[in-house]
Formats: sequence, structure tokens, C-alpha cells
Amino acid sequence: MTSTRDVAESLYRAFLSGDKDGMLALMADDVDVRFLGQARLAGKAEASRFMDFSAGLLTDVRFTLRHLVVDGYIAAGVWEETARTASGEPWRNHGVDVITVRDGLVVALHENNDVRAVYRHFPAYAPTDPPTGLPEHRRTP
Repeated sequence: MTSTRDVAESLYRAFLSGDKDGMLALMADDVDVRFLGQARLAGKAEASRFMDFSAGLLTDVRFTLRHLVVDGYIAAGVWEETARTASGEPWRNHGVDVITVRDGLVVALHENNDVRAVYRHFPAYAPTDPPTGLPEHRRTP
């Protein structure tokens, strides 16, 4: 069985290398993904659409994972990021990702960050299929 740490580290490696398919391969089909201030996404298909949407929002990204704390099936990644926005403005953000792993797959990814920066620099995300709810076993408080 793959450990929570292994899955979380693999998720960050895929993210840092721009490997969307690698990230999605680590997620359960009904993954619950939340990007604070941007979106709540139900399932891999919607997560994929959001990744496509967000791919062009920043350039020259410098992402640093400061700490990865793992306790059982939960991992928390504390990070900092600088970049340039699509309009050329400087971007600086920081946050904590909370990653829930079950049976070797990410079942929940909740990205928490400075939403003031998100609102100031990014367009609103309009999902094509608004979430209709998540299975009870996937809900997190």
C-alpha cells in the first residue's frame, strides 16, 4: 500500500513538473477539490477542467513547499509562491494544502491561500458542471 507521504510527495512532484495527467492519476474518480476563493470541484473531470483554466494564469512560477506534515491519511503542505500574472503584475501568495489519501489515492485536496490575491488578479472560474454533491464517504468538514 502506498503511504500518505508518498502520494502527497508524488502529487507535488507532478504539480511542479506541470504534469496534469500525473496529478489526475493520483486522484480518486470522485475526488473533492477546493481552491479557496476560486472553486469547489467534484470529481476528476471537473478538476481537469479547472487545471486547464488555471494553467495560463501565472508565468515564471517559483513554488516552494516549506513543510509537509503527515498524520495518518492526512497530509498538509505549507507553501509559498511567487510569479507573474497573465497581465505581467507580480504575484505572491502562500498557503496550506490539505490532502486526504485513502487506498493510495487523493480523495480530497483543499488548497487554502490568500484569497485577496486571487480576487485581485484572477478571473472567476465558471464550472461547466456545477457540483451536485459528493458521496457521503467523501465529505470532509
